[in-house]
Amino acid sequence: MPRAKIWGILAVIVSAGLFAFLLYAVFFIAGNDGLSTLPVDLGEINTLTYFSVAVPVAAGALFVLGTGFWIGWVILSIKVVPPMPEIVEKKDNSKIKALLLCVSTALLAAALVYGVYVRSFWALAIPALVISAVVLGAVFWVGLAIITTRSTLPTDGK
Repeated sequence: MPRAKIWGILAVIVSAGLFAFLLYAVFFIAGNDGLSTLPVDLGEINTLTYFSVAVPVAAGALFVLGTGFWIGWVILSIKVVPPMPEIVEKKDNSKIKALLLCVSTALLAAALVYGVYVRSFWALAIPALVISAVVLGAVFWVGLAIITTRSTLPTDGK
């Protein structure tokens, strides 16, 4: 078996295993006592420790939400030349969808900032889970692409 396929298989196994462990750790393990009920009381840890984790996670999540808001705002505020009525027959709902995108990202950002302020476990767990899932999903996809890609050109049978 070619070395690239071995690395691809390892990437798929490790990323899937890490994602399963991440789901288990976020939703089932709350403390050192094993299985506990959530939410975890983050008020018990040092303030500096909390914010050393909360600030990078919140900054990444706010960046993604800000990008979504910016995309919606651009769609709302852009001026386009309307097409000829005889060409366009279907209704354009892009402005309504853009407004919903702006409102939903603003509400999610406000909820995230409030959750970090009150030290909510979910305010950190959900963005960390989503960011980790995207990264692990990308590693899984690359590993799968490596496994399924041909490593040599087919022969003509000559």
